[in-house]
Amino acid sequence: MTISDSPPPVLAHPPFVSHVEWRCTDLQKTASFFQALFGWHFDTFGDNYMLYTPGQGTCVGLLQTERVAPGNDCLVFIQVPSIATSLRQALDLDSKVLVPKKSIPNYGWYAQISDPDQNPVGLFEPLNPNGA
Repeated sequence: MTISDSPPPVLAHPPFVSHVEWRCTDLQKTASFFQALFGWHFDTFGDNYMLYTPGQGTCVGLLQTERVAPGNDCLVFIQVPSIATSLRQALDLDSKVLVPKKSIPNYGWYAQISDPDQNPVGLFEPLNPNGA
């Protein structure tokens, strides 16, 4: 299949980058670094997570893990109107579901698929599409 073989999906609003997630071993140190460098203020969002939410634009999440693989631990999430639909489309395109749809209480849902090179791509469906 080539790009021209199938038309792109028709969406009222094209998907956009919802948030970028950095994995880090020290939440406070990493949050302080980005605050000093870019002025981003992170709020605690769960046990091992902090989130920078600008008034407009892409959010940045920090996920604390035991270790990181430099160059491999930044994950981009694309906001989609329906994760279920996006997962079906991805499977039709020979993608793999790396993480099935999971809930983020009071916020929305997420999942991860693979791109053609097996890199993870995050999907995010907000609870309130007009407010996320």
